[in-house]
Amino acid sequence: MKIAIVITGQPRQLEQGAHWFKNYVFPKGCGLEVDYFCYFWDDGTSDLRSRIENTYNPVRYHVQEYEKNINNFISHVQARNNELNDWKHVPEKFRDLHLFDVDKNHISNYSKNIWGQFFCSYKANKMLGSLDNYDIVIRTRSDVAFNNMDIAHWRSAFSNIYRNPIFDDKMFVPWLYIERGIPLFSDFAFISKPKVWHQFNSNLEEACFAIATDHKQLWYELEVSEFKHHPHWIWNKMAMHSRTNMLSFSVTWPMPFDCKLIRYPEKLEDLNFDYINQQHMKYEVENPIKS
Repeated sequence: MKIAIVITGQPRQLEQGAHWFKNYVFPKGCGLEVDYFCYFWDDGTSDLRSRIENTYNPVRYHVQEYEKNINNFISHVQARNNELNDWKHVPEKFRDLHLFDVDKNHISNYSKNIWGQFFCSYKANKMLGSLDNYDIVIRTRSDVAFNNMDIAHWRSAFSNIYRNPIFDDKMFVPWLYIERGIPLFSDFAFISKPKVWHQFNSNLEEACFAIATDHKQLWYELEVSEFKHHPHWIWNKMAMHSRTNMLSFSVTWPMPFDCKLIRYPEKLEDLNFDYINQQHMKYEVENPIKS
């Protein structure tokens, strides 16, 4: 079975994440044919390309300039919203921090980074196409660590995706639940057949623009729910635009699957999943989410 792992976004914890994947999640000789693809925003370092090659040894990768891309999006969003001149039902707290209703000189990096993850996934899909020569596509980030469960669990889960036609149009995520009437799901990993991956990502750029402009009244849902993990809500709206159906990966087939962010630049020899989990939770406490 051929697996395409697509790593996108900011190249955070690049060495640690690649080491974890290649030595603990899908080690050499695991019985699965695993290829890596990368699409990263340029972090300004002179050796990023060599680091990507030395860690993931990807079949294909690209490093994209960030500021120009995100600033083009901001300009288009501001121009469209000025044209519409309709902020009815859009909560005030989202207008400047998420929808750029502020002078360009006062747009924060937080505001930009909210949208950058979606564009990077879209651009990776545009670069790689359908990936239909693979059986499974996993899109994740460089700073995500999957629980290093026995490879038999992976093999069983992938086989089950092909076992029943009901899973043909489903994308699997680490967790999925309904928070006060609003469906939400994890964005640390997306696991699916290639055609579902392609469908979900092929119009992300268009969907982002719609949610920030013509459909911005949808943000009222967050006023009602008071949910603070806004990017998770946005991913849900991406699924709405692409007509993608979601299921929880580990609930559909009970297994010890989990994933956490590698939040600190730990030494590679110090890494184990329990430790990564503890550090992830520590970071969440020390860095509360902006409301």
